[in-house]
Amino acid sequence: MTAFSSPLGVCVLPEAGVNSARTVSYPHYVHEILKRSGVCCQAVDLQNLPEALHGLRLLLTVGEAELPEEVRTRLRRWVEDGGAWLSAAGTCGMPEVFGVEVEPAEYALGRTGGMAVLGEGYLEPTQRSHPVMSHIEIPLHYFNGLPVRATRGDVLAGTLDAHQRSTERAGVVESIFGKGRTLLICPDVTGAVVRIQQGVAVTRDGLSAPDGRSSICDGALKSDDGAVLDWIFDREPVPGAPGLKGFLQPVADQWRELLLRGVFHLAARAGVSLPVLWLYPRDLPALAHLSHDSDGNDPDCARRMLETLDAAGVKSTWCIIPPGYEPDTVEQIRGGGHELALHFDAHSDGTAWSEAEFDGQWNLIVKIFGGEKPVTNKNHFLRWEGDTEFFDWLERRGVQFDASKGASKTGEVGFNFGFCHPYFPVDPRGRLLDVLEISTLSQDLGHFAPVEVAEPILWAALKVHGVMHMVFHPAHIVKPGIEANLLALIEKARALGMEWWTGRQINAWERARRGVTWSDYRAASGNASVTLTAADSLDHASIMWLGGRSARVNVNGEERPSKLVKRWGFDFRSVTFDIERGREYRIETA
Repeated sequence: MTAFSSPLGVCVLPEAGVNSARTVSYPHYVHEILKRSGVCCQAVDLQNLPEALHGLRLLLTVGEAELPEEVRTRLRRWVEDGGAWLSAAGTCGMPEVFGVEVEPAEYALGRTGGMAVLGEGYLEPTQRSHPVMSHIEIPLHYFNGLPVRATRGDVLAGTLDAHQRSTERAGVVESIFGKGRTLLICPDVTGAVVRIQQGVAVTRDGLSAPDGRSSICDGALKSDDGAVLDWIFDREPVPGAPGLKGFLQPVADQWRELLLRGVFHLAARAGVSLPVLWLYPRDLPALAHLSHDSDGNDPDCARRMLETLDAAGVKSTWCIIPPGYEPDTVEQIRGGGHELALHFDAHSDGTAWSEAEFDGQWNLIVKIFGGEKPVTNKNHFLRWEGDTEFFDWLERRGVQFDASKGASKTGEVGFNFGFCHPYFPVDPRGRLLDVLEISTLSQDLGHFAPVEVAEPILWAALKVHGVMHMVFHPAHIVKPGIEANLLALIEKARALGMEWWTGRQINAWERARRGVTWSDYRAASGNASVTLTAADSLDHASIMWLGGRSARVNVNGEERPSKLVKRWGFDFRSVTFDIERGREYRIETA
């Protein structure tokens, strides 16, 4: 029995130099994707890869690089002997291992070329029943990658160009090589995730939808002016709402899931029992999040909303816009167990998009809250300018949770930034920013958008195990039908097993999850064990083992009740227990 941190090694390959073509952007973001997923894995530097291979059963590489011959020889032999290799947008000079041939660069003269790249397009599954592909409902938008054609590999997905015309290029290829198996995802997964969920820098109005349903070109810069998903190919008709289309697929989250499904598929085929820290406590399949923007700061509307929430038994996040509510209303919100948050206003007359303006409003809201510093922010009108500078403003003031990426117009309702999982953004230099971002999916059902949009959004968030975030303004709660629509949404989510959490709760849980470390993974005779340690306590945490073959799970030598759950299309055996800060837990299948 050999002990190591994880059977899964993750190696980010060196990026090409300046003015050289590359197949991936933000390759190190793979660690953020895997950290969010809770998968037990270990980072491996390229220089240490040959020595690390003897302790690995699975390998994930990101990017393309010309590896030294010695490393290629070791990798080729490792796969031949039974290793499983998942590569994102690279063959590392070994296309035969992946059953493909790489498209050569044409007119690669001097320093102006050197490598062909995939460019913008869409991933189109050709084997929709395959476990790596079965979650994809519409073609997945991508923005770069490695252009290849299959030789002996099995094509699981092809590619369409930016106008969704068919190409001869492969998108995902699975191959048997010796006793081992490889999976090549040709598009740039990390770059697609970052570009879709963050968008591009906002310096001017974006282009409005061609059907006239989303006029984002309105003279007010907002986060959606930087959105990159396509009005035609990435939207779908909203069932029951004739003429309305929305972004009903969380495309960035589906790219994340494609990577995870690739890992789990290879692990399952190789017989590797892989541990995962599940996203939420008590095996919850997803979460729901409700926030309120206090536009107008009407105390009567606030009281009506509080009464509605109290009757429904829901705690929510109140994004309060300066000058804010009177003290008694603030105390009613706080006393009801709700979260007090900031609603930064750079839209009303006399306000400006600047850090000085943000600082002034932040200090004012802290005073209104009696010295309590807000954890959560959402910008009024979802205002946004520039690239990631606003995250810097939040970081400097300890605001850890933001919801300013989202839909400001009815025709972009849903996942216009392609995500509903909280994520840490990355700046243009690749630095992770210490602010969790969550998407605002829709507002005020029956006012901002027809109530019919709730159903597809809810089911899509549940399917990807994300967080469904909806906004209801207190100013609209007295309008006909709004309260009933809110109560119906609350009950529908609950019926599907989703709990309603505040932004502060989501932020605290997610940050605590990311403090977990894995060590001393061992596997022998069909059983596996691993040690888990947490920097913060996690009540009712769920640890899952891929495959669920063993009906028994022991924690520190004591057998615990477990159950079979399906996550990301795969079966897992899950055990739930309280994790105490700093204590070691030995978890083993038996």
